[in-house]
Amino acid sequence: MGKETKNLLLEVSAGIAVFTAAAMAAAFFIYPKGSVFAGLLLGMVLALVMFLSMALVLENSMETEDPKTVQKWTMISTVVRYLLLIATMVIIISRFSGHINPVAVVIGVLGLKAGAFLQPVIHKIAGIWKKEA
Repeated sequence: MGKETKNLLLEVSAGIAVFTAAAMAAAFFIYPKGSVFAGLLLGMVLALVMFLSMALVLENSMETEDPKTVQKWTMISTVVRYLLLIATMVIIISRFSGHINPVAVVIGVLGLKAGAFLQPVIHKIAGIWKKEA
């Protein structure tokens, strides 16, 4: 991976972490239960793993020259990623719903979207820190 790609990975990951921290702060005042915090943390981990998976698929796709192979690999990896997410949710709901709040897991996974939206802001902030250093 190139330096720009690694920076992008760090910036989006930071956005996911910022979103999770904000969600935990809100949960502290709205519904302060341990299962909610566990769900948000698990959702953050799932979002980070999904994002890393997407980045690796994109990196491999850029190196492959056959468009049909790229399309096939992308579709397969997307389906596998979402099937694993669904399987994780089913396991949480059926076995661990007393310890991990499934709604909080979904909110944590939505941190993937928030991380993508926060990336430009984090990029600007990181640029300001680099100029000062």
